[in-house]
Amino acid sequence: MGDTSPPKNSRSDGYGYNPRCIKRDISGYLVQRDATTAKIAALITGSKSIGPFQDTMQSGTGVHSAGHFTVSGDPGSDFYTSPGDPYFWLHHSQIDRTWYIWQTQDFANRQQVIAGGTSMMGGGRAQSLEDVIDLEVLNVDGKSYKIKELVSTVAGPFCYVYE
Repeated sequence: MGDTSPPKNSRSDGYGYNPRCIKRDISGYLVQRDATTAKIAALITGSKSIGPFQDTMQSGTGVHSAGHFTVSGDPGSDFYTSPGDPYFWLHHSQIDRTWYIWQTQDFANRQQVIAGGTSMMGGGRAQSLEDVIDLEVLNVDGKSYKIKELVSTVAGPFCYVYE
């Protein structure tokens, strides 16, 4: 069958055009270890503030990582092309749902909170609710939004709830 690795990206930052078929390598190990209903519930109920919630969710043994690396292939091992896999959107909907449930447990104190830096892989200056988010191709109305306008699923440009 030959080498099934994705072709090397033409740009060193990984953002180059690199078309190919989706590659997956599905395993249930990490979901059974790190993304069980009990662990998700413990994440929601055991994190009283956004920093610990976010750090636990994003950790190497957190539910976010487990979802990516359960499918592996492009969603797990090729960071820049994983959004091309339909699975990526289902997984991130579940991550959003988990955050939504956490947020609604104490909405008055959890709606306008963020933690972390401005660098995608950690670090950078501390984020601010006043930071502007450029949604680029996802921006259907041509407007730029501040983070504070995007932290609620029922205010700002969003209007959805999980039931």
